[in-house]
Amino acid sequence: MSTLQAHDSGSTSHNSNNNNISSNNNNQNGDSALAQQDAALTQAIRYVREFSIQVKAYQQLKSEESLLHLQRSIALLGTKVPPHCYAAGNLELAKFFVELHALMSGLDDGDGDAMWSCVSLLQHCSRNLEARTAIVQQHCFVPLLSYLLKRTKREERVQRLLLLLQDLTYGIRIGWEEPYLVVLLEQLVELVHSADDDDDEESDDPNLRRAKLSLSILVNVCYKNFVVLFLFLRSVNISSFSRRIQNYGLLAYKMLIILSEDVHSLEQRELHTFLRTAFAGIEDCLRQWDVPQLRHIVDLLLDAQCHAGLQRAMLSYGHYCEDIERLLNQIDARHEMDDATEDVRKHQQCCLQLIFKLIAHVLQLSDTHNAISLDAITPRLYELLCDWLESDLCGVAAIELLSSLLQRGKQSAVAQLIARDANTNVFKLVSSAERSETKPIQVTAILRLLLSLLRDPKTEKLVLSKISESYFDKILAAPLALLPQMLSGQTLVAAEVEKVVYCLLLLLNFASIAKKAYLDKCCAMLDLPQLQYALARAMLSGNEQLVAAMLQIAQFEQFPKAAVAKYVSKICNNTIATPSSNIESDPSEQWRNLSAILKGHHTFIDKELGQRVNALIESIGATLERNELQALPVSQVIELYNHRIDSLGCQLHQMEQRLEQASVQLTKSSQLTHVQSAQLERFQSNNFELLISQERLQTQCKDLKAQAGQLKTNLSDLLKRWSETSDQLQATERRLAVKQSEIGHLQEENEELRSNLSAKSEELSKLEALSKDNCKRIDKLKKTVIAYEQDIKEKVRTIEERTVELAKTHKALEEQREGRKKCEDLVSVLETQLQEKKEQIEHLEMEQKETEDLRKTIMSLMESKKPKRKP
Repeated sequence: MSTLQAHDSGSTSHNSNNNNISSNNNNQNGDSALAQQDAALTQAIRYVREFSIQVKAYQQLKSEESLLHLQRSIALLGTKVPPHCYAAGNLELAKFFVELHALMSGLDDGDGDAMWSCVSLLQHCSRNLEARTAIVQQHCFVPLLSYLLKRTKREERVQRLLLLLQDLTYGIRIGWEEPYLVVLLEQLVELVHSADDDDDEESDDPNLRRAKLSLSILVNVCYKNFVVLFLFLRSVNISSFSRRIQNYGLLAYKMLIILSEDVHSLEQRELHTFLRTAFAGIEDCLRQWDVPQLRHIVDLLLDAQCHAGLQRAMLSYGHYCEDIERLLNQIDARHEMDDATEDVRKHQQCCLQLIFKLIAHVLQLSDTHNAISLDAITPRLYELLCDWLESDLCGVAAIELLSSLLQRGKQSAVAQLIARDANTNVFKLVSSAERSETKPIQVTAILRLLLSLLRDPKTEKLVLSKISESYFDKILAAPLALLPQMLSGQTLVAAEVEKVVYCLLLLLNFASIAKKAYLDKCCAMLDLPQLQYALARAMLSGNEQLVAAMLQIAQFEQFPKAAVAKYVSKICNNTIATPSSNIESDPSEQWRNLSAILKGHHTFIDKELGQRVNALIESIGATLERNELQALPVSQVIELYNHRIDSLGCQLHQMEQRLEQASVQLTKSSQLTHVQSAQLERFQSNNFELLISQERLQTQCKDLKAQAGQLKTNLSDLLKRWSETSDQLQATERRLAVKQSEIGHLQEENEELRSNLSAKSEELSKLEALSKDNCKRIDKLKKTVIAYEQDIKEKVRTIEERTVELAKTHKALEEQREGRKKCEDLVSVLETQLQEKKEQIEHLEMEQKETEDLRKTIMSLMESKKPKRKP
């Protein structure tokens, strides 16, 4: 036993060493990954600079050779530079997109190879989510591609453009009627109408594929873009368009829902079919981690309150549990695949974030409709959430979904799962909130989760045991570091305000449970001006949940009402003095007013047409009364109308040209603004680094001045001591010479010891290798011993069974021996009887023999006494 214990302790130390080695390896892998990313970004910037040189050369020369060099540079950018390098927000890449836009705008031949190389490069860049956002919003490539779509005639290139536009228009935001919208909508509607009516959704007709892509782009540009939808409704016959797209499945349902109930109403049965199709579409997105399309579907479901019919359908839908379970199956199946690249992992986390938001919305619907329940899959949801609680992208959504499960789950199933193991990932996450590198938004989500855990009796004691007073001090360290006289809207961001409010609310909940331990802490925290300012900011934030939390804090007995009110007044005065100009109207209000605006528009047109018709009827009636119908100058009227129509057409053409010029100027201005913003960000970052360096140098200068004064006093003291200790110094020098000779001997001994150390280290490495081999052998022997022990147990059990059988056999043997004795006695009796029978038989045989002899004698005598017959 002692040997085994020694081996266990040795293996434990060996495992700890392995853990240390693995952590070091992880750190090294992280460093190597960062180095690879830096190298890839450096290479990307080199290729971008070469592209800029080739673009300038082509614009100056316009020769075939320069065009070939330009195409080669574009091909290198599309093959050698990974998509994630285009997401870096530096000045070089911003200029690259501006030059690419200018190049594509300057190429006259829409079907040229250079143009389609640029399109392929743009499609390669758009695989990164951040680069895609920059391509659409900052650099305005969608108008350029829209005009290119109108000029393109080859079918395969049209389909390539439609695919790229579909990817780029997911989630696009359009605030005003730009000239390219008319061209784009006209082209897309024409492609939708070009498909045959007889084609079903599953056919492989190229026209049908282009029609589906066109309808998908229409859905993207009309969704949450009120201006585009209004322009679309003015330029399309909605009834014929609705009949045309009715066989296009999910896309048709999306478009008809966007058109609102007043334009096209859907039955509840059709909306339920749309929900089933939407969940199937979400499952398809999870197979490829298609973030934009998944975000489009999820946003449409989350915005169902803007569509009364869809909201009713979602409340009456009864297949949430099985649909979400299929999504979980797809996530598990996809998670087992090799997701090695950084972009794929990022897309995976973005998709999971959207799925978590959708499930949380379904749980929120269960508050108003009790028939919706996810209890059957709650344990599986909990296991999935525990794996993603600490993620950078989907961690906040996972924590919020876990809080929703705690609040809305039946029978406290999640609380039981958390309370079953006190060291779960949930409580590991709780400890991460006090670290300074954790993001404020994630800390806020953790604090809200703790509030939910604190309300449940199964997890209340666990929360109280995991958190101490220092926990709140560490969370509030950042806002408390601000100077009270420097408080303003720029020094405390909104995320920090939310973190402060929920931290104080959690502290008050602790005080309500353990009043003696936390009451003084609450009073001290609420007296701090930094936290009072944060509470005032929360009161004016406009966030409903944050204001509700603030009002809960205000119910505390010793809440500093006067101080908070003072800060609220000060913030309001500053807001009035500097009003914000970026006030946007609520999109939901625009969607609600869509039908009213359309009706007003049609009413206005009807009134105008009625007035014109009435005027014409009055004119004709007056002419008939005067009997001057033949003298009516119809030609003059027609000429006047033609002249008026021509003038209006010229004015319209001029307005379109001016609008196009304004759009081009706006695109250039937006691109220039983006470049300047990149320069400004770079300047601000450099300025911030310089300020930090200046503060650091100032503190170092102060320290150095203090050290210089101290050194002067020390120098004067040392001079006095030097004059006093010169004799001692000479004696010390003599002793130093002796010590130097001793040091020489010690150095020789040190060399010998080093050689011995190297030899011993080699022996140690051999012994470590031997120890590893022995550990492996010991592990094998342990497995063998375990197998032998199991075999021995089986043999012992067999021996016991055989012992019982042997006892039964002994008993049967005794019985057989007794029977044998009886049989032997019987045999002896029978033998004596047999002997007697033998004697009797022998006697009888003798008598028989004698009788036979006598018979023969008699017979012979009788033969002799017979008279002889006469012949």
